[in-house]
Amino acid sequence: MLDWVSGETLDELLTNAMIFVLPSDLEGLSLALLDAMGAGLCVLTSDVPENREVVDEAGFTFQRGNAADLANRLRFLIANPAVREAAGRAAKRRIRERYQWQKIAADIETAYFEIMGRRPADAVRKKPSTRAAAVGEAGSTERKAG
Repeated sequence: MLDWVSGETLDELLTNAMIFVLPSDLEGLSLALLDAMGAGLCVLTSDVPENREVVDEAGFTFQRGNAADLANRLRFLIANPAVREAAGRAAKRRIRERYQWQKIAADIETAYFEIMGRRPADAVRKKPSTRAAAVGEAGSTERKAG
């Protein structure tokens, strides 16, 4: 087992993985799952609602707690590289379209302004920090996590 990994170590692991498996019985929104999908990996998760929402049409699920179902899905995915590659592309697209933190933060900000009866344009817009801009540029690597 590995301890917590991030940065280049995480990128190395994700770049060299064939499939990302998340067999949890209880899960919130898994950042590890988002990282794997963002790296373009084929993902296989337990069918808990939080996982199904993220991987819907962009990955695979197996019945939670059913080792035989997990094994069958793994055998299928290992034997079918074209299916894995297509799922990896769909996963990466899903992350680009729905899980970019800058867009999520902007959507939350808009919701707060609507609750307050104001428009986001009424607020003073801040420029992104230098670090945020550098992270955005670093994220352009093809198989980079997240």
